[in-house]
Amino acid sequence: MTSRQWSLGNSYGQDIEPSYAILSYTWGRFEKPGEPRLQIEGIDWDVPSIDPAHFAVADLRRLLEQIQSEHNYVWIDIACIDQKREKEKMQEVGRQAAIFKGARQAYVWLNKYEPDLMKGYMQTLMQCAYDFALGKVEPLQAAEAITNTLSIILEDPWFSSLWTLQESVLQRHALLLDKSGHPITTNGPWIGESPVTQLMDVSGACAVARVAIDQGIQFEHAANPVATAAPHVGRMQSLRSIIDRAGIDFTLCPNPNIQYSAAIFRQTSRPEDRIYAIMQVYGYRLGNSAPSIQKLKKFSLADLELQFLSSLTVQSALLSQAFQHLGIPKSGQSWCIINHVRVPERLHFIVAHEQFLSSPCRIDVRRSDKAYFEGIACSIQNLSKFWDMRSQELLIKIENSTGAPKELLERREWFNNGNSRDTFFKQAKQGLILDFSNEFDATAMSFEWPPYTSYLDNRNDLIIESRPSELAETAVRYQGFIKILLSKYGENASRVLYLGRAKHSERMEVGLILVKEDAHQASILPKKIVWKRIGTCFWYVEGGHADDITMTMKPLSGRFG
Repeated sequence: MTSRQWSLGNSYGQDIEPSYAILSYTWGRFEKPGEPRLQIEGIDWDVPSIDPAHFAVADLRRLLEQIQSEHNYVWIDIACIDQKREKEKMQEVGRQAAIFKGARQAYVWLNKYEPDLMKGYMQTLMQCAYDFALGKVEPLQAAEAITNTLSIILEDPWFSSLWTLQESVLQRHALLLDKSGHPITTNGPWIGESPVTQLMDVSGACAVARVAIDQGIQFEHAANPVATAAPHVGRMQSLRSIIDRAGIDFTLCPNPNIQYSAAIFRQTSRPEDRIYAIMQVYGYRLGNSAPSIQKLKKFSLADLELQFLSSLTVQSALLSQAFQHLGIPKSGQSWCIINHVRVPERLHFIVAHEQFLSSPCRIDVRRSDKAYFEGIACSIQNLSKFWDMRSQELLIKIENSTGAPKELLERREWFNNGNSRDTFFKQAKQGLILDFSNEFDATAMSFEWPPYTSYLDNRNDLIIESRPSELAETAVRYQGFIKILLSKYGENASRVLYLGRAKHSERMEVGLILVKEDAHQASILPKKIVWKRIGTCFWYVEGGHADDITMTMKPLSGRFG
């Protein structure tokens, strides 16, 4: 087995720009001096030796030969990057996106379980997701079955490495290989053209589990509308955290913050790899991987985090805030994604490309705990009035214009028959996503209106859309949440900072809910008021009065608390 060195013109020996496959696996945590090494000709360094309890050198060699039988070239990091030559290694780290995206085929080696076991787990996962998609099982049952099986699969070390998290995004269609190096196959009506399992199939199962969990939570709230904690909600939220931590729920979710929020649960050998191992998801080359670096420098994790935050806010203020805090951030970091966060489903479609974003807001990062903003804003009271106007317009349209039947069962069939939820419901979609707080129940006060599923019909089934009277009731209840925020912080000490418009698949306006750090000093106006982020809000744009609220906003600047 020979390694060919790159030379000018992207040539390798006599081959110019050859096609190649790539192997994604994990080894860094399992390096063990003194063990057998993979022998590679054409390199002047020793390939790292790996603990045979993780995988045997003979197994790796056999796997590479197997891949090479279908592809003339195989890219594998330990044979293509000298791990001891830091400058060359960091340049390659900065090229990971190009390397992975340029591969003709990618393979993921899952080597924890024996082949028959892994095949059985994957079969169960695909079957459970398929059964739920066809409506054969209840949401809670499906969520339990999918996430329980997923949890077993995720115990493979490949799913715990931060480097492989990045690689999973860079090559989403990678084929999954079992311990023996053979493709993992399943058998069922879901397989399409090939029985071979791709990484996208596992990601798709995660997406199905999310739907099941959300429906299950809505079912519980509908069955227990006055309960502070419906019986199974806590369990379903814990199931959702399993998916959040995996970070592979990217089937139709282009927001790279999803992977960043999962990075905290992945492992790396060096602290600074917390940035190096995930930055290419955003397309960044930071620290010693930057093309401009001529001589290696000493970058700490804090240095790299600051570079990351600066790059992110310059690229898009909107993307930089498309997350939800799961804990109390440090002082001065309410704006900062490097804390414990998740990306709610409503923000999954905010992407990093300029053509899909429009933002009048600017964020200037000085330190990880010191950032300033400048943009336009309105009061929470004005946003509340705007939302109330939109909800009333929708209710009138539904009542007078749609011709929808009054009876629940008939309404369900009517809406399911393509009478366009988009026409009536998305034009008024709006909601709050509050960050974790010790002062109020952020989960209970976060909402979307109109709700996709809110009530049960007389057969105890979930209905797709509620009747106008029920929609009106939920609108009043959600307006009450906004009044709670106003009563706590006051109209003069709270603002909605307009972040901009996401335009990837739908047009959605996004804002930050800000409150003054010291609400008791609201009447005193220092030159740079400190504002703390407490959440985000959104509203869809479908014409009508959708743009009025931004036209009435006024300039606002300050420092983040």
